[in-house]
Amino acid sequence: MAALPPPPAGREDGLLLVDTHCHLADPAFDRDRRAVVERAAAQGVGFLLAVGSDLETSRKTIDVAGAYRGVYAAVGVHPHEVKGVDNKTLPALASMASHSRVVAVGEIGLDYHRDNSPHKAQRHWFREQVRLALKAGKPVIVHCRDAGEDVHDILAEEKVWRVGGVVHCFTGDAGLARKLLALDLHLGAAGPIAFEDGGALREAFAQVPIERILVETDSPYLAPPPMRGKRNEPALAYQVAEALAGVHGLSVGEVARITSSNARRLFGVGPERQGGTLAYPFGGRLYLNITNRCQNACYFCGLLSDRVFKGRDLTLPVEPDQEPSAQAILEAAGDPSGYEEVVFSGFGEPTLRLDVLAEVARGLRERGARRIRLVTNGLGGRTAGHDILGELRGLFDAVSVSLQAATPEAYAKICKAQGIADPFPSVKDFIRGARLCFPEVEATAVAMPGIDIAACEKVAREELGVPFRARPYVLTD
Repeated sequence: MAALPPPPAGREDGLLLVDTHCHLADPAFDRDRRAVVERAAAQGVGFLLAVGSDLETSRKTIDVAGAYRGVYAAVGVHPHEVKGVDNKTLPALASMASHSRVVAVGEIGLDYHRDNSPHKAQRHWFREQVRLALKAGKPVIVHCRDAGEDVHDILAEEKVWRVGGVVHCFTGDAGLARKLLALDLHLGAAGPIAFEDGGALREAFAQVPIERILVETDSPYLAPPPMRGKRNEPALAYQVAEALAGVHGLSVGEVARITSSNARRLFGVGPERQGGTLAYPFGGRLYLNITNRCQNACYFCGLLSDRVFKGRDLTLPVEPDQEPSAQAILEAAGDPSGYEEVVFSGFGEPTLRLDVLAEVARGLRERGARRIRLVTNGLGGRTAGHDILGELRGLFDAVSVSLQAATPEAYAKICKAQGIADPFPSVKDFIRGARLCFPEVEATAVAMPGIDIAACEKVAREELGVPFRARPYVLTD
């Protein structure tokens, strides 16, 4: 196959999607494979993960990935095909898995619906291929049909979270989704999420964090409306993203950005990261990221991982003289009047830049911001060496303080404050003082193992006299 010329420019709106599961080596694409890839790129589907289902299609998939820009490969034996597997198959797959264009092992798994292969053989070869993926250090792409419990148990027993993966074209219920998410897996949304009779599936996906969802087509199968029943192709990933946008109350652009970031985290396939995000809209709000410095090192914080939030790379310079100016932040924010709220919330503590924080807040108000909220750990005064509430008074309509714990001991374990002795009483004192300075004050904590949410809520409501909100935790890497 001849390599493609430079891909089409894509959509005018700049939307960029990753189709994380397509059978591009399928004979259904033999007559127009080049045109299929070009149509996908023109529709903003700039990256394709082509998936094998046996040795022959896995080899062909690698060839396809090598011939087309933006196409990558996964190799594996589908449960329908394991009846033909023998001891020579795994070494061949292992060799293919080492190819530079191969980013995953799949499509592997269990299918008890059609019984094309004996269940015992399916389980054996599924487990062996998971082990192959672990040895190769590649994530898995899992087929699961009427076999949720066995798929879960094998993946759990083999500790799949060491490489991660996706249960592709997920059609299970919310209970199975929760069990699979607990294994650090992603779930693939394909055409069925847009089917007229897909209400139950949409309800299940509504309970799955968008950070754990991948967009896929499974083409040439399962075309979404209005092409249902016809040949599917990667360009129709846009329709899947539209359906997800409706499920999660987001724009298609937000879904594209986040799911593409998810694909890059898992497979290394997708748009390049671009750090330095200062302002980013999400869900009708505008968020401002003004520093990456923080007094705490909370074990759940994205500041300690890849610093990507909702598909945005929030990495900033940490040297104070290189941090963005108030003017740069205001320019990035643009016109704030169209947002229901502007929130100072990034991977860092805004009050460490007190003068910049105040200047930006005043500038936002002058430009018509309807509501401004500060998210803080409440330790700015300890770092500054004086009470900072007077300097913040009148700048914010609401303040959210990260309480995170109910006792000094728990706070020290969770937040690991740097250079501040006995920080927890200071957090509580800040909340008490904030009640007198701002119209709305709340305490928050991240709901995750190791954090006693009930105890945090009791401290907030009964001891400090403020509302409490538990924030959901989403494992992203």
